[in-house]
Amino acid sequence: MQWIVNEVPDKSLLNTAGWRFIVPQLYKKFPNDDMNMNLSLSSPPVIRISADNIDATVYADLIIDVLDGPDVIPVACISLVFHGSGSVEVVKNNLAGSVKLNDFSMLLKWSKIGNLRMFIIQPIMWTIIETVFLPYVNLHLAKGFPLPITHGFTLQNAEIICSNSNIKVCSDVAIAESYDLSQLLIEKHFSYAFRDLQKIA
Repeated sequence: MQWIVNEVPDKSLLNTAGWRFIVPQLYKKFPNDDMNMNLSLSSPPVIRISADNIDATVYADLIIDVLDGPDVIPVACISLVFHGSGSVEVVKNNLAGSVKLNDFSMLLKWSKIGNLRMFIIQPIMWTIIETVFLPYVNLHLAKGFPLPITHGFTLQNAEIICSNSNIKVCSDVAIAESYDLSQLLIEKHFSYAFRDLQKIA
């Protein structure tokens, strides 16, 4: 996973002028240059599922890029560890969910602009995570992932059971209102007929 962030609610955070009092050497070297943030997973996330909760630890690298004319110049890399919790639900025939941030830590991995004071940068990163990263992730999780179900049917009264690192979905099944049962029978008939023809051939 890789995500280049070039839009945030506080636009000053994507220009070196907005960092001139936080990282003076950045502004001095690249005055009034635009920036972006290149976020990528550094290793697979660790997910723990129990009867009471779903916890996740996500490891990522955040590279700060300066846009100096036509050039994209990486100036620093910060290693991030996110600790969050989540919930899941069935939406139509999809398994959807949401996550919230419980805590995170950060460590300077490398820098071309000298040492960075992490304790000053951390509150800013928290704001970016809460206003940009989490809404983006939750937007995609809300759409959900399709559950395996026969075409023309839909889940009803679904119940989710979490235990021992497993997520189980128990549900009744009903014919979708917009689906014609006779069409399902025709599809099944042609499916079986095609299989019989393959055996003869």
